[in-house]
Amino acid sequence: MTQVDFYLLDKNAPMARLQFAVKFIEKLFRAGMTVHVNAADQAMLRQLDELLWIARDASFVPHEISEQPLEHCPVTLNMGNFSGHDGILLNLAAEVPDWFSRFERVVEIINRQDPDVTAGRERYRFYKDRGYPLVNHTIG
Repeated sequence: MTQVDFYLLDKNAPMARLQFAVKFIEKLFRAGMTVHVNAADQAMLRQLDELLWIARDASFVPHEISEQPLEHCPVTLNMGNFSGHDGILLNLAAEVPDWFSRFERVVEIINRQDPDVTAGRERYRFYKDRGYPLVNHTIG
């Protein structure tokens, strides 16, 4: 069964969520994991793409915008449907994607700013009502 992790940020800044996502993606990549990021919209998709290129001078996270897993690329970004079925799904959209259960783990990053916190609570209830194991992490 898919494990769902909620990372609760102690910041209200709109960019805090994306900055944390980029650091988290880099950490997962360094650990040898495959990650798919489900962006909320086209603007977020482009921001994430750019942030992953400029995150740190001494690091590089290979990534591509794709609707399917890519053998040569451990990190994919997209919005909407994805044909992958394993690894980690980092969901940054307001809704739970229909295909989330194909992944071993789902990561949700929530900051304390509306509407993000309200949508995050709804996603939490969605997973909880369906019996998925939930783990909360408070990031100070």
